[in-house]
Amino acid sequence: MMASDSLPSRTQPPGLIVNADDLGIHPDINAGILSAYRNGILTSCTMLMTTAFREHTVRDYVRPAVLPIGIHLSLTLGQAVAPHDQVPDLVDEQGNLKLTADRLVFASFKGDRGRDLLDQIGREFSAQLGLARDSGLHPTHADSHQHVHMNPTIFRLLEDLLPRYGIKHLRYASERFHVVASDLPALIRRNNPAKWALLRWRSRQLRPQLATTADFAGILYSGIMTKRALMAEIMRLRATGSLEICIHPGFPAPLGQAFYPRPGYNAFITSAARQAEHDLLTDPDVQDLVRRRSLILRAFDGRPKG
Repeated sequence: MMASDSLPSRTQPPGLIVNADDLGIHPDINAGILSAYRNGILTSCTMLMTTAFREHTVRDYVRPAVLPIGIHLSLTLGQAVAPHDQVPDLVDEQGNLKLTADRLVFASFKGDRGRDLLDQIGREFSAQLGLARDSGLHPTHADSHQHVHMNPTIFRLLEDLLPRYGIKHLRYASERFHVVASDLPALIRRNNPAKWALLRWRSRQLRPQLATTADFAGILYSGIMTKRALMAEIMRLRATGSLEICIHPGFPAPLGQAFYPRPGYNAFITSAARQAEHDLLTDPDVQDLVRRRSLILRAFDGRPKG
């Protein structure tokens, strides 16, 4: 979340956005996202355009418009959409996106090599946005896999690029430090405080121009969200404020299969944490808290959840 001295210039209407990242990463994850939307407080999701399950996702989720969908731009997972000879520094020999999130968030993009890499990122993002449009997706908003767009140079690139595709809303992943002391060892084991510190540092170099939320949560408890932490975030939301909670629900993918070249992604989509986060979003106590506080559940484009 953001301190009052760094509020974005354009904020969303009051309400709670609960966004599931990674639609399209696996059919079982997709099914869990839809269940969390239909049966819980999930309000929207963002879709990857770089996975082998894209056509399945378009057929079963985009064309029927079963829930609000934004675009989850990727530089670190899946196959590049742009021709590989146009993005040679982003991909391996098989066309898999190969860079790491920390390298991208840290990057300065200085000098000829830096400018060339940024040009390649622009080509890949344009290709993903064009594919989304051609697939019939009208994204409610944009964010990125592992928050790589929080690099200020990439963020500004997107602020210029997204309106060309009719996208007026962009995640601003700036979170205040709110943790329960007893949770800290588990968060440290996942390296979440270090990720938080890096993204918090980068966020302070930005003044968003596209519409976003006044507050954000989803880094410190990434992969380890608890009922207590989720309800605390909901309690902190002011009636006049706007908050996005980024979360990763799903029904876990089958164990023992290599869906992606990087083992970490396979571990992520097969983890029991996916089911746990789905169950949190459908928990009666969590839903009752939203009702008791009279919070408006919204998609990222401002539409109240029906």
